[in-house]
Amino acid sequence: MNSDRDRFKAFSNSEQENTSNVVRRPKVGSDMERFDSRSPKANEQTRVTQVSPRERQVSKRPPAQRSKYQDDSVSEPSRRYQRAKREWRKRISGYPSKNRSFQSVPDVLWSATKKGLKVILVLFLIVAVFIGGIGGGMLSGYISTTSPLEIIDLKSSDGATVIYDNKGLVVQELTGASDVNREYVSITRMKPTYIDDAFIAIEDERFEDHRGIDPKRIVNAVAGIFLNAGNPTHGASTITQQVVKMMSGADERSAQRKVQEWERALELERRLSKDNILELFLNMVPMANNLTGVQSAAKTYFGKDVSELDLAECAFLAGIPNLPSIYNPQTEYGRRNGMRRMRIILGKMYELEMIEYDEYQEALNRELIFEVDEREEGDDVTSYFVDAVVAQVIDQLMLQRGYSYNLARTAVFQHGLTIETTLDQEVQRKAEASFQKQELFATNYEALPDIPEPPQAAITIVSNEPATRGEIVALVGGFGEKTRSFIFNRATQAYRQPGSSIKPILVYGPALETGLITAASIFNDEPKFLDPQNPEEEWPHNVTRQHYGLVTARQALQQSYNTIAVEVYTEVLNPSTGLSYLRRLGIDRTDEPHPAGALGAFGRGVTTAEMAGAFAAFANEGLYTEPILFRRVLDSSGNVLLENKPKYDQVFTPGTATVMTSMLEGTLMNTSWITPYAELPNQTAAGKTGTTSDQIDVWFCGYTPYYTAAVWYGFDNANGRRT
Repeated sequence: MNSDRDRFKAFSNSEQENTSNVVRRPKVGSDMERFDSRSPKANEQTRVTQVSPRERQVSKRPPAQRSKYQDDSVSEPSRRYQRAKREWRKRISGYPSKNRSFQSVPDVLWSATKKGLKVILVLFLIVAVFIGGIGGGMLSGYISTTSPLEIIDLKSSDGATVIYDNKGLVVQELTGASDVNREYVSITRMKPTYIDDAFIAIEDERFEDHRGIDPKRIVNAVAGIFLNAGNPTHGASTITQQVVKMMSGADERSAQRKVQEWERALELERRLSKDNILELFLNMVPMANNLTGVQSAAKTYFGKDVSELDLAECAFLAGIPNLPSIYNPQTEYGRRNGMRRMRIILGKMYELEMIEYDEYQEALNRELIFEVDEREEGDDVTSYFVDAVVAQVIDQLMLQRGYSYNLARTAVFQHGLTIETTLDQEVQRKAEASFQKQELFATNYEALPDIPEPPQAAITIVSNEPATRGEIVALVGGFGEKTRSFIFNRATQAYRQPGSSIKPILVYGPALETGLITAASIFNDEPKFLDPQNPEEEWPHNVTRQHYGLVTARQALQQSYNTIAVEVYTEVLNPSTGLSYLRRLGIDRTDEPHPAGALGAFGRGVTTAEMAGAFAAFANEGLYTEPILFRRVLDSSGNVLLENKPKYDQVFTPGTATVMTSMLEGTLMNTSWITPYAELPNQTAAGKTGTTSDQIDVWFCGYTPYYTAAVWYGFDNANGRRT
């Protein structure tokens, strides 16, 4: 350290001595001569002992004005010292000093280019780190929010799923393992055939090697998108990823979903063996015509067990899941397409050395014989209530447990579940008997030639008793005797225009609750112009096309005056307030705030189940309870899979509910075709009717202290006629 300091001082002193011997002069000669100490000419010009008179005169000139940036506090020796110090640092660091005036144009350009490249590189690194940090953070966030994949035992239970009523009595047993549409088989029964190899060859040739995701397959799929105008040549999902989709029901539509799918696939590979994963896949894969799994497909299309399939049949079945509707073996078009895909799969199997050349040629020349498995419809037809409860259980398994649709349906039909429902069998039998009475429907279709189709009907009945409040005790989804299971259920699936039956829950109930009207509020029934699209045209019209002058709100509801209902809805209450109350009553139509809503004119109608639940709030002192069809679902071991706890909302005060009940009592007594049935001993009965144009839809929603019911009568299509 001392030697370095001594050398530095010696260097500094020598620099000062050299500088003191130089007389500063105007520029003489070239730059090279001026700075090259070895040049004789330079020595002659710089080392002199005498100066000429001209030079003496120049030297006497006043000094140049000092720059404002020049620091007076820094002396010239000090500056020389600093320069010497910098020069010394350059020498000992290996970077010699360089005079910039000696640089050529290419040197300058190259230097500038290097600096520019350095700046660009630094900026690129900063941006890359920033984006990488964001991407890494997003990736970490996606993974951290991935819910664990629930793996359930898909093997068919020996016991059928049993459905119980609200008293614990058996209502129905579902099919269990005997249902060919969803029959489960173990991988050991499939291994002797080529079914596993055929699926691996066409779906995921590196299945045995990857850990759930296949990076090479992902890259090829992305490249295919760019090389084929946005259409990938094949998918990037491995068999493991497809199992994840089947079990979770999540079909990726975003980067987050895809990352979470990858994470679940890795998790599945950690938890299950390759054979277990392949077994799940082969039992859950869709095989067209509402068939699930290779066993059901083998029996339906070839009339044999999966363990009896030959090579060609295995290859044909392996081609179906790619596009089930295109390769459907039950159509001639599908068979031709399926045979072409079968040849592709056989070629892939030969390429991967799964089969020998002789086997490949023999399978290509094999003539497939397709058989249709003739299955008779079961005699034990499910009721509309059972249809509805099965649909709700499947929905809740998907919502609460994260099952896919196929997985949830398989669980209901194959896993020996116990479903505790809200069904009251006595009420259900009476409702079904009423819907089978021809005299309650049109009886002489020949006398009504303008009716293009027979009328239909639906009903939902909800309990009002405190212990079972909100429970659906009965429902019927169609007229006449039910001959097939799981058909269209009008009670829960038919969305129809409610007509004037919407007025109590959308208009008058909310207006009473907010204090904007009372039952005695006076309104003028006169021609009104309330259509914002046609302000000069009279609208709405009463059914009678007449006007009745001053009337109370009670009278307007009892007589179902459309003019007053629209006036209260648009000018007293406002649609947004009315729709917010309707949403709290279980009917969300907040995206349709038009005036015609006061008359039930919604783009999407309502179901009898929705209307029964909404009207039940008036029967329960303003308390809305979301209607339910089951209480609990247990697995085959008695563990609770689902528990349907009631959801409540105090939409109206008891006072408002009492006033509305009083108003609706009068409405019921003023309806001629209902009055004979409305006089019930020692109990209140209240309700409201509703109709649409040409009576395509006819409604009645009413209640007693014990039950609330909503009934729809009309036509499936909007081309019915008045009957």
